[in-house]
Amino acid sequence: MKEHKYNIVNNLFYSSISVLTTFFLFILMTFMGRYLGSEKYGMFMLALHIATIFEMFTDFGLRDISVRNVAQQKNLTEKYIGNLLIWKILLSFFVMLALIGVVHLLGYDSNTQLVVYILAPSAFLKSLKYTMRIFLQVHNRFAWDTVLVFIERFCLLGIGLAVLFQYRAVFPLAICFTAVRLVDFLLILVILRWKIIPFRLNLDFHFMKKLQLEAFPLGLFFVVLTIYSYIDTVMLSLMRSIGDVGMYNSAFKIYEGVTILPTIFWLVLLPRLSELFTENIDHHKRLAIRSIKYMFVIGIPISIYGIILSHYFLGFFYGDEYLPAVLVLKILFIGIVFQFANWMLNATLISMNRQKIILLLGSAGLAFKIIMNLILIKYYGYYGSSVTTVLGELLIFAIAFYYLFKHFKGMPIHTIILKPILAGGFAYFVYYVLLLSHIPFAVVLFCLGLIYILSLFTLKTFDDHELKIFFQNTILKRNGLT
Repeated sequence: MKEHKYNIVNNLFYSSISVLTTFFLFILMTFMGRYLGSEKYGMFMLALHIATIFEMFTDFGLRDISVRNVAQQKNLTEKYIGNLLIWKILLSFFVMLALIGVVHLLGYDSNTQLVVYILAPSAFLKSLKYTMRIFLQVHNRFAWDTVLVFIERFCLLGIGLAVLFQYRAVFPLAICFTAVRLVDFLLILVILRWKIIPFRLNLDFHFMKKLQLEAFPLGLFFVVLTIYSYIDTVMLSLMRSIGDVGMYNSAFKIYEGVTILPTIFWLVLLPRLSELFTENIDHHKRLAIRSIKYMFVIGIPISIYGIILSHYFLGFFYGDEYLPAVLVLKILFIGIVFQFANWMLNATLISMNRQKIILLLGSAGLAFKIIMNLILIKYYGYYGSSVTTVLGELLIFAIAFYYLFKHFKGMPIHTIILKPILAGGFAYFVYYVLLLSHIPFAVVLFCLGLIYILSLFTLKTFDDHELKIFFQNTILKRNGLT
């Protein structure tokens, strides 16, 4: 088992490609919205979200605990692969039984129930593949991981569009998802045996019991987090209508598509933070603080551009039928800044073995969101759901940041939060002034980004060490052109 040297820049590049292939799924979802209409689209998204919620019970934190453990002891790779495969397949069987019971109790119509039952195996297979990907990542085979992700999502897009155009129905699309992911799961097993280690299936019950108990707080957190993400859809379906679900998800899928960007950093930095926590605690702290700051730096302009362009995004991707959800999208874009930062806050806490803390965070956020949705959905429908989502992200950020601030005995709040916000605020002020001056809209948008970047440097948001690393790793430098 030949080891590859860890290169954070290369791995960020490959992870970026992997995450950006999610855009293939986004394209598929937008075509589904256009061709199915809000009612059928709402049915598919409701079924997908219910399946995704139950998917988390097939893992229960095993993936992320395994990332940390195998990153620290790579000789355990074969043992983890063989045991995780058997254990997760068993979990999937029992979770499927539970899902059937719960969906029946919720009282959905037979068509909606059938779509859920078809999509659930697809979600479980995705979870199995997602867990197997960690062994490519911790052994620095990010290129192979990227290839496999690209193949899966390209096939889902191509075959999914063909099925959509041919049938314009929900059931064939659900079958398509499950069939593609079955083949994709078998493919990653072949690659693992070829590129990592020729593993054998095995179930060491005592080993898995210990690992599952260790992962339980983290797993419960991800269950809570997934319910937190999709509870809006479920509550809208029960309190309003399937049509409202389709309308809300047209905006939510654009928001969700943008929020995949922090996962690029999550995939690369979680193994690195886990290593540093055991090897060099000072370096761990510095990397954690910088990662949170970078999420603010990236999230603020995305939030501003998103608010400005919400009308164009919704009309372009989904069509005029979904334009009533423009305000929903504008509200959701406000939460981007906190959602981005929360990814790195959670990664830092996981690397520090603080599973119980993030479980408490997620539980507080979920309880808050359920209570607020009960109030706001009743009176404001999907607009109320969007407000609840933003407030929930803010609450989780505030608690997690305060905890790390106390643990690290202080963090430079002015650099992490205040300077990026000031840069964004000044850029938006200049944008508004230029807009009133009747300058072409495209030029104004370009100036907005340029002024934001210049403001960051003027405020000295980045220290000398960060600037040195950046310039050492530019494409020109790496290719000997400077």
